Amino acid sequence: MARVKKYKIILSVLLVVLIGVGVVTVTGVFDINKLVRQHEEANNEELLSTYEDVFLPMTGENSPLLKTDVENIYYAMDTQGNVNFYQAENGGLTMIEESGSFEVKAPCSGQEIPAVIHYIELPERTIGYGLYTNTLYDGVYLYDYAFFKVTDMFPAFAGESDLLMLLDVDKSRFYQDDKVFSEAFYLYSDHTCSHFLNENQRIVDMNARMRTDYKMFTSDILGQTGNVLFFSSRFYTAYEDSDQIDILTSGGSGENVDNVQYIVDVASLHMWETDAGVYYLANTEGGFALRRYDGENTEDIRSFEGSLADDYLIDGQYLLNKATGEIYGVLSGETKQLDYSRFKKGFAPDLFSISENGVYCIVRGSNNRNKPVIGMTDFVANTMTDYEDDVFGYTAALHVQNDGTVIVSAATGASASSYYQLLGMVGRKLDAMERSEDEPYNAEVNVAG
Repeated sequence: MARVKKYKIILSVLLVVLIGVGVVTVTGVFDINKLVRQHEEANNEELLSTYEDVFLPMTGENSPLLKTDVENIYYAMDTQGNVNFYQAENGGLTMIEESGSFEVKAPCSGQEIPAVIHYIELPERTIGYGLYTNTLYDGVYLYDYAFFKVTDMFPAFAGESDLLMLLDVDKSRFYQDDKVFSEAFYLYSDHTCSHFLNENQRIVDMNARMRTDYKMFTSDILGQTGNVLFFSSRFYTAYEDSDQIDILTSGGSGENVDNVQYIVDVASLHMWETDAGVYYLANTEGGFALRRYDGENTEDIRSFEGSLADDYLIDGQYLLNKATGEIYGVLSGETKQLDYSRFKKGFAPDLFSISENGVYCIVRGSNNRNKPVIGMTDFVANTMTDYEDDVFGYTAALHVQNDGTVIVSAATGASASSYYQLLGMVGRKLDAMERSEDEPYNAEVNVAG
């Protein structure tokens, strides 16, 4: 009887509690159903804008789209050396038929490295690419890979040849925008070539081939109008490439003036040349500095804390502080701010692209749930949107143009056996973009002659 009485007391208490809950539910003070509805609405609100609302998939190209020296022109190269060219505009993509192809042989370390150059002739410049691997060609023993780039010759040396040919022999950069070219050649009209710089003092490395840090060109320093500046580490070790880098100046082929250290000990392979002088980055105690050298005097423009390699991303003339979201324009001196608080979740970027005019920005990274995220910002409209999806997990390259066109090249998995492209525009959804429902965009790519 005592046990039954105890249960009655417990049931009475529970009944009072349930009645109380019912009462407060009716009065609206505590409504569990309302909380559930609010949670569902919050989740729905977060999912109202997904990457599928903004990006159109294009699966016809199975290699990443990488930038050329023309702002809205891209190329894709596969491991067989086949090259496709594309023009991106207003969120769309058009394939450009190549102007032609030709064979070349580049003299490197006493051997001739062969490749087929595929090129297009544009009003702005000639653009061409080729590939050597030891699976495509035999008979070359010191090199297993070389990426070829053909572009207009530096203006001051155009009288010698119309075209400049560059080689990057580091296969790890094959799917990267920013190549480092360790070989440079005059390319003549009959497709023969000769070394652009004096090679007399070049040293053989431990692999019996010429050191790759003797001269280093990057795409950002092409188009210089005077004596050509380039990067070199030749003065610091006898047989191995060095991490210490200088900027050197050259008077051209046949003149032994390319050993002059124009700027000593720079922090990275980034350089910006203007009429006011050469802007470059130098290591300092506790960080690094942006400096300008006018040929006679050096001036500190701005100091930065932290590690350039670990704490910053660079695109064009813009530096992004990954921790704070501040973007600094080297040539303009202006700063822009990515508002990380407007991301729905904690965010840490690892890829960064900003349009040349500084209006649009796209970043990729991960959040506090370790999920891949893309964030897009329009600095003029002061809008920011972010999209979390596993589709961004294996992003190889991303770009944003002056018109707001965005291209994201992503692999289908960690093996990077196949790629697809996501196309869109900052601040615009698909219903605002002119696409035909009857012609799926991922079926074909427009082709222009």
